[in-house]
Amino acid sequence: MKKLFFLFIGFLLFSNMQAQEITGAWMGILKAGALKIRIVIHVKKSENGYTALFDSPDQKVFGLMVNKTELIKDSLLCEIQIIKGGYRASWDGKNALTGIFHQGPGAFPLDMKRWKEDEIPKQEVKIRSQTPKAPFGYISEEVTYENAEKSIQYGSTLTKPKDQTSFPTVILISGSGTQDRDGTMFGHKSYAVLADLLTKQGIAVLRVDDRGAGKSSLGNGDPTKLTSQDFAIDVNNSLNYLLSRNDIDKTKIGLIGHSEGGMIAPMVAVHNKSVAFIVLLAGPGISGQDIWNFQMGRNIIKPNLSEKDKALAVDVVNKLNEPFAKSNDINTVMNQMKANYAEWKKSVPDSKENEILYTNPEESFLKMAKQFQNGLYWLNYFLNYQPAENLQKIKIPVLALNGSNDIQISSKENLAGIEAALKTGGNKHYQIKELPNLNHLFQTAKSKEQAYDSIDETFSPEAAAIAANWILLEALKK
Repeated sequence: MKKLFFLFIGFLLFSNMQAQEITGAWMGILKAGALKIRIVIHVKKSENGYTALFDSPDQKVFGLMVNKTELIKDSLLCEIQIIKGGYRASWDGKNALTGIFHQGPGAFPLDMKRWKEDEIPKQEVKIRSQTPKAPFGYISEEVTYENAEKSIQYGSTLTKPKDQTSFPTVILISGSGTQDRDGTMFGHKSYAVLADLLTKQGIAVLRVDDRGAGKSSLGNGDPTKLTSQDFAIDVNNSLNYLLSRNDIDKTKIGLIGHSEGGMIAPMVAVHNKSVAFIVLLAGPGISGQDIWNFQMGRNIIKPNLSEKDKALAVDVVNKLNEPFAKSNDINTVMNQMKANYAEWKKSVPDSKENEILYTNPEESFLKMAKQFQNGLYWLNYFLNYQPAENLQKIKIPVLALNGSNDIQISSKENLAGIEAALKTGGNKHYQIKELPNLNHLFQTAKSKEQAYDSIDETFSPEAAAIAANWILLEALKK
């Protein structure tokens, strides 16, 4: 998804009404039931008031940008738009904030104290071997642009070959979750590395901060209602930006979509004739509902079951997932989950349930529903999305790659779905490849279970070379 639902993201903007400045580092512990999470806010003064960054060290979230906050007398009011919540606190004018954090229907005490910056938990930074380092050997330009209505700003980096006047250009479309332009996660910068590998081969790359990350704004409206359709609009806005530049060959612009981005790229290409080709990296080829059922099943169903027991376990997982596809209302979803589970339990004793499942499915899915309550619109859209509908309409060249060790978008089923849809639609110019030993992030993995952060490789050079060679030698053939 294009939103990461952290416990909260604060937006701070202060007015100078106290003798002592509120600038500095603030930290407190948010308690929600048995959960205890450290929260940190770094406040700085700027020309226009104040700016701040937000950390949640226990969730490994660092340096998120903050916007909109007011200090009225001794009351700090923070609107947290992206999670439909906020923070309200009293400041003692010195070193203490006493307040309440709220998100959706929940409200939790959150008191914060001023700390020295060197006492605050810091992100453990691993410099991976493939992380690009200057001098790059190509042109790297940081750019910002807006949509036509000027309601959304996009922050991005454009890398392009030196000493070339005509070259292909691609837009990288990120996977689910709010990500910065570099695809920073687990100490890796996946999209920065991919852009580096492609640009060194003679391909310009535009990589863009997702809404609410880096220098990209959220835009107007309720962010909890954003879906892949909105993110397709963002890609169109990036296309329009590239088309406005004189140094970009307007006939050689393509899209590279990773994971959910591989679902968005066809959505854009169907309606925008400026797209010359698309590359799908671990893109969906089967329905969102089937993908979601597969992912959830891996987390709860025990291995090595008989066919009969596996079918029974899959049945309850599918029944508990089903309400997400039928409603955006959290109460409706949870009530239907309870009803579906009760129906399943009529013929399944506790002993059998414990034999086939790792945990109580009703309890697990109800907990997950609460965690996803601010992403129900996105999830509902994803579950009902049928990739074949757009893929069948694609006539431009398509390259679809996936790794055999991908446990998020299973390679064989999704590549087969992509190929079947393209073939049905009469596309004559596509290639489908499963790459051995690569995981969902296109790292070389020893097994499907190997953790992303335990692998030093950020992006397989071989996979990047396959994409680059296809773009340069095949995609742009006339």
